[in-house]
Amino acid sequence: MGSETKKFYYRVYGLNIESEIYIPEFTVIKSPSKKNIDATIKYKTVSKEIKETIKNGKESNLTYNEMWFNAENVAIYRVYDGDKIEVDVYENADPYMVNIYILGTVLGLILLQKNMVAIHGGAVLINDKGCIFTGDKGAGKSTLTTALRQKGYGFIADDVASINLDEEAKIHPGFGYQKICEDTMEKLGYNPLDFVPFDAGEHIKYIVPALDKFIDYEVGFKALFEITVDDIDDVKIEELFGAKKLDNIIKNIFNVAVLGNAGGIPAVILKKCIDLSKNIKCYRIVRPRDKFTVNDQINLIEEVLA
Repeated sequence: MGSETKKFYYRVYGLNIESEIYIPEFTVIKSPSKKNIDATIKYKTVSKEIKETIKNGKESNLTYNEMWFNAENVAIYRVYDGDKIEVDVYENADPYMVNIYILGTVLGLILLQKNMVAIHGGAVLINDKGCIFTGDKGAGKSTLTTALRQKGYGFIADDVASINLDEEAKIHPGFGYQKICEDTMEKLGYNPLDFVPFDAGEHIKYIVPALDKFIDYEVGFKALFEITVDDIDDVKIEELFGAKKLDNIIKNIFNVAVLGNAGGIPAVILKKCIDLSKNIKCYRIVRPRDKFTVNDQINLIEEVLA
């Protein structure tokens, strides 16, 4: 008889995960019962149809209950039925890169399929208030959340913030690591040579530990901050209300473009966004384009949260 495939059990974004892939960044849990598993990650060869589609130049297929995408020379990832993740790894692929896609995009797709509100941003606990920081690529959300952690605030999640709306709005913990862009590593006191780089498309990034301040329990979600960039001299902050507030929440749903391709935002997620808008504060931070203003941003954030 062949030996049984080794399983790893993790808790991340409010999900209990059974995985055939070792993911050192995730929080390990003792083996839960099968009925408490929310999603599985398995090595599996994808169908001939998918491989043929990729050969013909199509890199992804994102319908609501069946999603797959091809990470060239790394793996083909298939996410379906809201609880199954299959990974077809290319020969000689870097295991580190195989995991990088699971840490972000893959779990984001599972959260979408489960109709969970997941916001594209980092989450920090500031004076017992759970705050999520969003923004377009290059806006500086990872830089800001890292600086807040270095100042002593609790770190909840990086890149994806999953929300529990069963009672009051709460943020599920992610995992105790952050992805930081190369151009901000030294500004925040890190030596890039001490970490493994990876290509994140437009930027080279590094995964750095944040375990010293990691919050491994749910916290109340109190405020959403969107970071934007403009041709101004000083940082400013404004509170958003009404339709602007709701639009800001919706546009920052993780992989919101996928929902558009899959037929639009489901009514259940839209309702959750409306409920969320009634229970949190929403702010827009505008920072100068070519100026390092993290300390100024933190000062304004602390003022509005006081």
